[in-house]
Amino acid sequence: VQFRHPYELGGMHWMFSFVLTLVSFPAVLKFYEAKGGDKYVVDLAWALLSILFPSTLVMFGIFFLNIEENYKQTFFSTQRGKDLTIKGFRESLDDETKSSFSFIISKHHWKSIEDEVRDWVKTNWKKWEEEKPKWLDENMRVRIPVEWIPTKEARNIKVGNKEAE
Repeated sequence: VQFRHPYELGGMHWMFSFVLTLVSFPAVLKFYEAKGGDKYVVDLAWALLSILFPSTLVMFGIFFLNIEENYKQTFFSTQRGKDLTIKGFRESLDDETKSSFSFIISKHHWKSIEDEVRDWVKTNWKKWEEEKPKWLDENMRVRIPVEWIPTKEARNIKVGNKEAE
């Protein structure tokens, strides 16, 4: 499995890999040249590098200058997407936000706090059944594991819906 996405690595690790990629091409090219590589290939590679390297830096610079100020720090943060998900769930004050940090995002992001998420569902299920919040639509309900639903009646409804699909 390759974890190259900044959501998996954290911005600082992604930036490091970006810089490493930029630096490795000239280093490998120098190595190839020193080992007596084909002169035509070396000249072509240096020509490509002379175009690609500066244009990549310029494009990244333009991108960095145009992104919202509060996102710039994410390029230098070690916080991974998984950490952000856990923090978002724990610090959320309302159920709708908590649900977006748990059931909409991949389970492997919140697997380490699965007991917390399960307890939150079991504690609030009855309230949600009575209030019927907009965020707890059919799409969200199917994302909640059946065994977490505390009432037998609600579990049967969910299982029935899954079998109907």
